Amino acid sequence: MDFNALVDEIVARVAAKMEAAEDACCSCTEAADGKPGLLILTQEHGNVCHSMLDSKRLQEYYRTDCALVKEYQCEITDYEAVILFDLTVDALTRLAGGVCDTPFTALAQQAILHGKKIFVPQEAVELFQYAETVPSAYYQMLLDKLTLLKESGVVICPAVGLEDAILSGEVKTACAPAAAEPPKQAAPAPEAKKAGREETISKRIITERDIAAVYDRDLTAVHVGERSILTDLAREYAASRGVAIVKE
Repeated sequence: MDFNALVDEIVARVAAKMEAAEDACCSCTEAADGKPGLLILTQEHGNVCHSMLDSKRLQEYYRTDCALVKEYQCEITDYEAVILFDLTVDALTRLAGGVCDTPFTALAQQAILHGKKIFVPQEAVELFQYAETVPSAYYQMLLDKLTLLKESGVVICPAVGLEDAILSGEVKTACAPAAAEPPKQAAPAPEAKKAGREETISKRIITERDIAAVYDRDLTAVHVGERSILTDLAREYAASRGVAIVKE
């Protein structure tokens, strides 16, 4: 066999192997039973994101992938839903500002632009870690950016209920994007108060858990400081139970 014939033979064999590999790859994709894709989008690996990636419940319905393992070389159109971990303050401001110049934020932005289901564990939102230390005005500014993401379809949900929210197709009230904050209500005059019990919570950041701790059927109002900040879940919890929030 002359040199040219040998080269042709080698090229033909390599081409055949590449074609076989492509067919095998397609077969693997088809073997996923046509499951929709669920992308785990994170900036660094951790136990929580691994638990989502390896969740048997999620794998019954979804084909799960990790963007970090794929070095962010993912087509967002291949996925039905995205779980967003490590929502740092930096990532939050980039996403809300539309300046997504990192692989992590670029994929997250693509998920929003394509209308994908996007879930963020509440514990993965870095902003909440500074609730007790950050000045109120600065915290509110960042909270407004988080609200913008919620209004764009991003669902922030406690990690304990994340799988249920993803699989149910219906997000429970506690996990739903919050509605616009209602206008502040002036403290009612004494004669206008309903009969019932009132409580005062003297905290800077008031959560759903704080309201739940003082709630019973007789509770009609919770008094908070003028500079206190209520989380969206705290407002929803109080409103759903007919409890007025009174700022003093």
